[in-house]
Amino acid sequence: MALFTKSVQVPASPEDGIRVCIMRRPGEDVVWDIWMPHLAPSHEVLTARHQNTMTKPEFNIWFAENVLEKERQYIDVLIEMAKKHTVTILCWEEDPVTCHRKLVADECKRIDPSLDVVIK
Repeated sequence: MALFTKSVQVPASPEDGIRVCIMRRPGEDVVWDIWMPHLAPSHEVLTARHQNTMTKPEFNIWFAENVLEKERQYIDVLIEMAKKHTVTILCWEEDPVTCHRKLVADECKRIDPSLDVVIK
């Protein structure tokens, strides 16, 4: 099985498998199976990024310290699910380079290098 990433702006597909939303504030139109807001930036940090008062490098450091490290049990759950099922983690941004879903997927791959990770 594998771990995929995808923007919620792209329509849902059966190939997504288990859709895990890692958005802090998903809209009512977002289609997901599991919601993991623990893997999302805080409201304050999300607002700072959107208002450009926090740079992407600052965000990456904050996210590593406050989400990837402190919420490790959720990363472990994603890895275990992706070993048994197709899992797609979802967030808003269309470009995965600007989105925290890439940071989550990269961390999953770092922890378990055998995991098949596809970042879209």
